[in-house]
Amino acid sequence: MRIVHISDIHLSKDNFAEFENNYLEALLNILSDENKKIPIDVIVITGDLVDQGGHSLFKIEKFKGKKDPFEIFEEEFITPIKMKLNFSNSKFLFIAGNHDVDENEILWVHEKKLQDDEIGGCIDQMLQKNKSEFSEFNKRIELFKNFELRFHEKTTQYNFSNNESTFIYETPAGVKVGFALINDSWRCSTCALQKYQDKKLYFGEQQLYQALQTISEHKTVMNVILTHHPIVTYAEEEDVFRALAHKDYHLHLFGDKHHQTYASHITPTGNCFGIMARAALNKPTESDSKWQPGFHIIDIDFSEAIVQEITYYKYIHSSCVFGKDTDTAPPDGCDRTGHKLGFNKILKERKVKQSDLDRSKYYRQ
Repeated sequence: MRIVHISDIHLSKDNFAEFENNYLEALLNILSDENKKIPIDVIVITGDLVDQGGHSLFKIEKFKGKKDPFEIFEEEFITPIKMKLNFSNSKFLFIAGNHDVDENEILWVHEKKLQDDEIGGCIDQMLQKNKSEFSEFNKRIELFKNFELRFHEKTTQYNFSNNESTFIYETPAGVKVGFALINDSWRCSTCALQKYQDKKLYFGEQQLYQALQTISEHKTVMNVILTHHPIVTYAEEEDVFRALAHKDYHLHLFGDKHHQTYASHITPTGNCFGIMARAALNKPTESDSKWQPGFHIIDIDFSEAIVQEITYYKYIHSSCVFGKDTDTAPPDGCDRTGHKLGFNKILKERKVKQSDLDRSKYYRQ
C-alpha cells in the first residue's frame, strides 16, 4: 500500500503566488512520476490546510466574493491533483488543524467557560453535544466540517462525524485498511487565560475509541490514525499513548510542528509507529533546512507488517522543483529501515509452477 502524507500547507495570501506559479506544477509532476512507479492508494493531509482560518485568501483578487476558504483550497489544491492523477474524492483524506479554526466564531465569554469546564473534566460531555450539532463548543470548526461532509458525501465506507470520522480503504489485493480521522483541533484558539497559561490541549481521547469501535466492524488488517498534533501536545497525553500502544492502531500520521520526526508508541504488548511530516508549503522561501517545505510517501508491506520504505521530498525554491530530502534520509532520501507495525502479517500466496509438480524431481526412476 502506498500513502502520500502531506501536512501544514497553510495556503494563504502570502504564499499563493509561489504556489500558483511554481509549487503546484512541481507537486503535480512528482506525484505523477511516483504514481507511475507504484500506484498511490491514498493521499492524507493532516491539518492546517489554510492559514489563520483562511481569511487572507479572500484578499486575493481571483477570490473576491468567496466566503469559504476550504472551497478555495479544494479548487486550487485538491482538484488539480485529482485531474492530473485521475483520482476520485475517495483518494483524499484530511483532518483539521489549529489554523483551520475560524476564530471569528469564538466569543471570549464562551471560551473562558469552556477552559474552566475542560479543566473540570467535562470534555466528554462536550464531545457528546458536538456529535450532532454545532454550538459554542465547536462552532469554530463548522466550516471545515461542512467541507469534509460535502467532499465525502458520495464516498462509500466513509463514516462522517463532527468529532472523529472513519474510512475503510480496500486495496486492489483485497486488504482492508481502517483510517481514524481524529478531530483534535476543535478546542484550539489563541485565547488564553492567565491562570491556565501552561494548559495543554484537550480534545477528548474518547474519539480514539469511538473510531476503533466503528472500524472494528470491517475486520481491517491495519489501522491508521490521523491527528494534527503530536501526542506531547495533549493534556490527555498518557491516555492517548495508552490507546495507540495497546489498541489496534498501527500507523500514526501527524503534523503541526513543521519538521520531520518519528514517534514510536511501543510497549511489550503493542507497536504503533508515528511519523510527523514537514510543513508542505507554509513558507516556501525558508532557508533553514529543518523547516523547508516537503512531504513524504509511505510504502507498506503487508506480508512483513512493516513500513517498507519512506520516500522524503523537499521543495527546492531556487529550482522550482521537488527533490529528494537527503537531510531527512541520507544518502538518497529514502528510509528503508523497515519500521515494524503491530498487525498480523499477510502471507503471500505461493505460485506453484508446473515444474514443481514433476514427480521425477523427487523420486528415483
